[in-house]
Amino acid sequence: MRGWRPAAALPTLLVALLLVGAACGGSDSTTPDPSPTANSVGSDVAAEPTATATAPPTNAPTRTPTVPTTVPSPTPTPRPFDGAVTAMRLPSLDVEAEIENIGLLLPQNQLDVPKNPHNVGWYDIDTYGKPGFGKNSVFSAHVDYYPDIQGPFYNLVDLEHGDEIIVVMEDGREYVYEVFFRERYLVATIPMGDLISPPDRPEDEEWITLITCGGEFQAYSADGRGPGRYLHRDVVVAKRVA
Repeated sequence: MRGWRPAAALPTLLVALLLVGAACGGSDSTTPDPSPTANSVGSDVAAEPTATATAPPTNAPTRTPTVPTTVPSPTPTPRPFDGAVTAMRLPSLDVEAEIENIGLLLPQNQLDVPKNPHNVGWYDIDTYGKPGFGKNSVFSAHVDYYPDIQGPFYNLVDLEHGDEIIVVMEDGREYVYEVFFRERYLVATIPMGDLISPPDRPEDEEWITLITCGGEFQAYSADGRGPGRYLHRDVVVAKRVA
């Protein structure tokens, strides 16, 4: 199998000052002239006592002036954009594709795929995540399409740890995600429930999960040519970093 995974992420898959100021005070004292006031010798007029300033007791309270401090206002968290998801870019693969909203195929309750083989599909389903809202958003795209179209995820298996995935919204904002997990699964054993709602995604992390076909190809015709199906699924998971 072609792929890698980190040692401790998504085990089921398995894979974000204030300054304070201080002030001080002091006191002054007046020292009297130590020489007493003298009268003439033999005078019967007593010398007047000399007034002496008394220093305040050492335990007297000191008045500390209040120093106003400026507390910076916290930066508000931008509100998520609830408009359309319009495009996806995979810079390391030189891929840019439009986003097509897809959902479930009823009554089978199976995940749909993009109708346009050049588009990436985003699962616009109430219980799934949407970019910008802090959950896990799920995307899929064709790896290729009969007879000779390369899909947006043709080289998805070549994404490496740390590669960027950029999701563009209708208002122009861009969410940047960084790849941290890649794996190939047999169709019969792929853990779709855990891929859609990862049980070990930290509450403070937003993820996107990309799914496409891969691995062994089984042609519908006996000669091995023409349309067919892939027996594996390639999965990449990335977390939002900007």
